[in-house]
Amino acid sequence: MKKTGTAQLLVLVAFLTTAMSGQDSLAKETILRIHGSNTIGAKLAPDLAKAFLLKLGAESVKQLDLTSGTEMDIEGHFADKEQTKVIEIRAHGSSTAFKGLKEKQCDIGMSSRKIKDSEAQELAGLGDMTGSACEHVLAMDGVAVIVNSSNAAVSKLSFPQLADIFSGKLKNWSELSWGNAPINIQARDENSGTHDTFKGIILGEKKLDAAAQRWDSNEKLSDAVNTDVHAVGYCGLPYVKHNKALAISDGGPAVRPTVFTVATEDYPVSRRLYLYSPAAPANAYTQDFIEFALASDGQELVKKHKFVDLTISAEDHKIEVAPGTNQNYQVLYKYLTGVREAKRLSANFRFQGEALALDNRAVRDVERIVDFLASNRNKEILLAGFSDSAGDSSGDRKMQGLPDSQESYEKHLALSCKRAEVVKEELSSRGIKVRELFCVGSEMPVASNSTALGREKNRRVEVWLK
Repeated sequence: MKKTGTAQLLVLVAFLTTAMSGQDSLAKETILRIHGSNTIGAKLAPDLAKAFLLKLGAESVKQLDLTSGTEMDIEGHFADKEQTKVIEIRAHGSSTAFKGLKEKQCDIGMSSRKIKDSEAQELAGLGDMTGSACEHVLAMDGVAVIVNSSNAAVSKLSFPQLADIFSGKLKNWSELSWGNAPINIQARDENSGTHDTFKGIILGEKKLDAAAQRWDSNEKLSDAVNTDVHAVGYCGLPYVKHNKALAISDGGPAVRPTVFTVATEDYPVSRRLYLYSPAAPANAYTQDFIEFALASDGQELVKKHKFVDLTISAEDHKIEVAPGTNQNYQVLYKYLTGVREAKRLSANFRFQGEALALDNRAVRDVERIVDFLASNRNKEILLAGFSDSAGDSSGDRKMQGLPDSQESYEKHLALSCKRAEVVKEELSSRGIKVRELFCVGSEMPVASNSTALGREKNRRVEVWLK
């Protein structure tokens, strides 16, 4: 009898356990899975998830840290439905965003670098991953090159100097006119989009010095530089903290990473932070979350976390003309005098490669600028179009330090006019009148014309208010 009672009790406990487990699984639903960049995922994505759940009607939200800084679940409690909705965040690096999308382990991929061609090909079944339906620019960030705040001698570096430092060719600070001490390199790990960005822009074909200390987060790297007088490293702009961020030059003037120079992408190591999704997502929450993140509430959180939001602003802007980088003073003079006393907007229009089609950020920036101008109707709009100096033989001439041929110069001048006209048409179709266009051609490069990325930065249209 005793054995029978014990058996019955065990059966009852098992039944109740199964029933309760079933109730838990019904009450808690994972509605969205977001994987990828630690830059985005460590702090910004969790806050976006909390705000999104509150917008959906959650009575309260909480964060469950599974692994600090890399794995967390954001839970929203919906009292009226007796339900908990969960947004899963896994932030192990940008490359894991595309692996997660490919293996259907996530709905949205976070990346602090643009998707690679090979990754886009692997995900072609989800749509054109470089198109506006799949690629969404969430915010801007600058990959800041940092040194310890006690390093008073070094305030700016060129791309070649950075490449020599991080590849190990330069090993002692005395080679940069500082004290006789080893240069201690701090770098992000291989999964990091920050590392991919830095490697692609700065190192190119060179390899990172094997002696570099590697870190799985921007915060840890920044702390390491802060505690080492002889350290140098790189991190996202919000993680500079107590260190000193250097001005960087890529063939143009040395530019410091600020909110404005990163927003305009004039800072040479600026980067876009992305959300990637299928073109036609099966999960209905995917597009809702992305639109929330790109709208005003989401952009306020971007700003809160010290990334550069995509909200348009107008600022006084001092133009610096780098010696030896310009060719036609008359073209340059017309531009410089035309924008004198004008304010520059925080968005440059850029294009899809060498085409005249606006890129994915610029497509959304058109609407942002229209909204901004709604409260600045008494201002006059000026557009300045620019080009690179590549094509025909001019790319080779530039790499040799020679000016464009006259034929090539005129071609690039005409292209800069066409780019300005494209933007004028976009604004005009929305009721915005443009007072004047400036065709600046290949004058005023903000980056080197000897690299594809540099040429892409130089192909731009600036917007000014007067």
